[in-house]
Amino acid sequence: MKLIMTSEFDLIGQDVTITGSKNKEIVGISGKIIMETKNMIILDTKNGKKNLPKDICQLSNNDGIITTDSTRLCKRPHERLEMLV
Repeated sequence: MKLIMTSEFDLIGQDVTITGSKNKEIVGISGKIIMETKNMIILDTKNGKKNLPKDICQLSNNDGIITTDSTRLCKRPHERLEMLV
């Protein structure tokens, strides 16, 4: 799956790894994003589901880095779609 500009609007279904965070214990966690809320993402990992805050995590996959700009990602998915219009 390639990261394109719409990836910040469509996070669900992407396989990601936490590459940076203020909380060093979550760096390196990888899995598929199965759900998101306004401030959290839920990853399905090998060890179960993990709830992670969007505003402190930097996500990446094989194709690039998804930046977690709080003004863009800390919204509900349908609210981010309104930013495209």
